[in-house]
Amino acid sequence: MILELDPYYVIPTRNTVKSIIKKAFEKRRISIKEFVKNISGKISYTTDIWSSLKTEGFLGITIHYVNENWILKHFTLDIFRFKGSHTGQAIANEIYKIILDFGLETKAMAITTDNGSNMVAGANILKEKLSLDTFVHCRCVAHVLNLIVTTGLEILKISIKKLRKLITVIRKSTKVLEELENLFNIEGKQFLRPILDCKTRWNSTYQMINHACFLKEYIQMALVRSPDLSSYFPEENEWELYKDLNEFLEQFYDATTTLSSQTYPTIAHSRIILLAIKKDLETSRGNESLLKDAINAMKIKYNEYYKKLESSSHISAFLDPRYKKYCFPEMQDNEIISPIQKLLEQQQPVTSIVPKKTSSFLQKLKVQTTNSLPIVDNEINKYWNSTDADESVKPLEWWKTHSSEYPNLAKLARDYLSIQASSVPCEQLFSIAGQVLCKSQNRLTGESVRACICLRSWILEDIN
Repeated sequence: MILELDPYYVIPTRNTVKSIIKKAFEKRRISIKEFVKNISGKISYTTDIWSSLKTEGFLGITIHYVNENWILKHFTLDIFRFKGSHTGQAIANEIYKIILDFGLETKAMAITTDNGSNMVAGANILKEKLSLDTFVHCRCVAHVLNLIVTTGLEILKISIKKLRKLITVIRKSTKVLEELENLFNIEGKQFLRPILDCKTRWNSTYQMINHACFLKEYIQMALVRSPDLSSYFPEENEWELYKDLNEFLEQFYDATTTLSSQTYPTIAHSRIILLAIKKDLETSRGNESLLKDAINAMKIKYNEYYKKLESSSHISAFLDPRYKKYCFPEMQDNEIISPIQKLLEQQQPVTSIVPKKTSSFLQKLKVQTTNSLPIVDNEINKYWNSTDADESVKPLEWWKTHSSEYPNLAKLARDYLSIQASSVPCEQLFSIAGQVLCKSQNRLTGESVRACICLRSWILEDIN
């Protein structure tokens, strides 16, 4: 086709294309190093490890920051072949090497990882290497929620296994699927295909149960023409269990979906979600509840993780103007304010709020003499005692509007609201990696994969 359009055009070989991509990657990487050094405020990271079809390990790092216009931005910092054992020490060494390479050792604010013991150990070692007291390690809240749900589902595994078997049989039968689709068409509805859950996909068991509950009556009608399905059809009391489970797990599905975003701050919202789920888990449902044992097991798993999540989100939650009064139940004001107070006292110089009409000469004197704690205390107390912003308000837009009113807290907000509540950004990065290094392109080297994925992210985010 190209020869027909232009017989003189020489189509580049794959080696030429590879060379062009690598050169573009190296050139833009130099620009990225300069770009990240000029970011105002601190930077947060998410990281994870992925195994390709060739069982090659890749470590990915995304960065998140609030720019000068108070917009939360992110892009892929690096992704590369990770050889050798995936120990905590090795993970920390590789991440630290990248941070040094980009000159970001003093800008590091936080890192979000999954709950794997090697990732947790790696984050702790990285903190020691960076020697930053304010550096925060956040465990992925979406992953924690998945662990809590998995614990409860394990208690109900016999009933769920029966439903899974029914769905498996239906999905393998073209006749039954066509019959179900015809029933939907008769009612003028769009066909809802049965879903089979997958261990590596969060919320997939909830989605299987959710679709099955909706399809129950249609499956019963399909049994008339396919009576062999009857032996797989669960009992009525099991359908009652699925119905209760569907309603109960909906909040976990919504929470995971909400926390998977990387375009707005999620760290404070994760604390609200965890507190609401805690309240729901502790609500008495009576001894007759079909979910009683499962919920008790989930409650134990929740308590195992909550304290770990609570401390890492304290300052971020305080700095979200929508939730600050709801995030600290059973805590005294001095307990809540103390960590923020200490953090601001460490910052030098403290910005004072100067009246607009002050003369330039007097203003210089005030800047020199107001580097004192009362300013910090007054700013914190004023913010803490102010009315909470409406839930529809975007926190970064709120801080943009109030940055002159709370200049010291605004600096903290810029840093701490960039922290990610989940490691989903890296999960999404590896979904793209799976499309690059796939069955039809399984001979790509680690360097080629790195160049393609990083370059794609930098171009999409328009970072030069």
